Amino acid sequence: MSTTAISAAVPRRPITVAGQVVAVAAYVRPWVRFHVELCDGTGTITLRFLGRTEVPGMVSGCCLRVEGTPWMDEGTLVLLNPCYEFVD
Repeated sequence: MSTTAISAAVPRRPITVAGQVVAVAAYVRPWVRFHVELCDGTGTITLRFLGRTEVPGMVSGCCLRVEGTPWMDEGTLVLLNPCYEFVD
């Protein structure tokens, strides 16, 4: 499966990207969500998992491949509830 560089991602166009998790954060207000910052060396994208405060195994330093349709939220590229897999 081929991947796209995060810097080449276009909002509202499906993508597959791969990279390393550089930060994670859980929020409960104003709604429950888990944010993951994924970096591939060309850019960073936020993975936003709604209704969760954690995703088992998703910690800083792990590598992921994710699929979804990005959108812009206040200048940040975001993927909502993306399909993901852990990679080496």
